[in-house]
This record gives sequence, C-alpha cells and structure tokens, in this order.
Amino acid sequence: MTRALYLVHGWGFDASFWEPLLAHLPDVSAQAVDCGYFGSEHRPALPETPYLAIGHSAGSLALLKQDLPGCDGLVFFNGFPRFTTAPDFPNGTPERVLTRMRARLKRDPAAVLHDFRALCGTEAPLPHTPNVDALDHGLEALQQQDHQTQAADWGNRLHWMTGTDDPFGAAQAGFASPGERVAGGHLLPLTHPRLCAEFVRRRLHDAG
Repeated sequence: MTRALYLVHGWGFDASFWEPLLAHLPDVSAQAVDCGYFGSEHRPALPETPYLAIGHSAGSLALLKQDLPGCDGLVFFNGFPRFTTAPDFPNGTPERVLTRMRARLKRDPAAVLHDFRALCGTEAPLPHTPNVDALDHGLEALQQQDHQTQAADWGNRLHWMTGTDDPFGAAQAGFASPGERVAGGHLLPLTHPRLCAEFVRRRLHDAG
C-alpha cells in the first residue's frame, strides 16, 4: 500500500493548511510544499517511494505542471486544470478579476488576502507577513496556466473532490475523471478534514 504523500497548498495559504487533514493520517509519511506566500519557500524532494500527489485549489495547477516521477496518482481538493475563462473553459474566472487583484495586491496585500480568504470561507488571521512578490507570481500563474491536456493524460489516476458551494466555477466544474461533489465550500481540507482524509486513504488503498 502506498504510504507517502506530497502536498501542495493553494494561493493565499501556507503548508500549515494541511495539518487538520494530516492529523487523520498519522500513519502516512507526508512532505508538504510551502510556496512562500508568508515567508521562505520550501520545496522538499519528491518521495523516493511510491506516493500520491495532493493539491488544493491552485496547488492542482502546480502539480499538473510538474514532472512527478514515481507518482501513483493525483488527488485534488477544490482543484482545476485552469482557472480563468477560455473558449474551451467557460466555467473559469474572468482574467480581469485577477488583473485587479494583482494591482491591489501591490497597494494593500493584507486586504486582498483577507478578502480572498473570506470568500473561500475563513476569517483566520494571516500566518505571517505577506510576501508580495511570491503572491503576485501565484496570481500570474492562475491567470496564464492551462493544464487541461496534462489532466487528461493522468486519466483515471486523477481523483478529485469539490464543494457544491465552492465560489469558484473552475473548482465546481471538477475534472473528466471520476470524482466526488460534497456539501461544502472551497476549503474542504480545512472544513472537512476527516472526509478528505478518508478520500485520500481510499486512494492510497487503491494505489497500493
């Protein structure tokens, strides 16, 4: 049975995002990326044993972009293969929304983050001082990246769960591979950690 995880959080959060979920998987080895939105970036090496790569929101884009040797499958929570609208992706967010966010981010990063996190469903304080350059780079990725082809290449090894009340159309749309829609918003690993952990454990069992 696969017993290793490699996790990437979404925009506006840090590696601590995964702590509630991982508390329900104490027997599983986990390496969590920190994108540096509130301090130093940390990108641990990929596990040397077979593993699942787990992404939340923008973390799904990061994983779809990345070469993942040894990976048994992807598990995405509130994920998407692209974020902005396109002729072949009508459920996305208009790019102008992100353009405005990037402009406002330079003037008042804390306000942008508080507004975004409130939309996602949390009023928790920011973990540390925002790193504006890293946050802007993350928004640029959300504006520009399209990994629909890569998502299709994973086929049924891509598993996903999303919330029926997720405010982002891209996340509500899910993927072509089998997935689950559950009652909840955009932060399922925070708001439904046990449910998400059970979903991960099933995928670990299937991969093993």
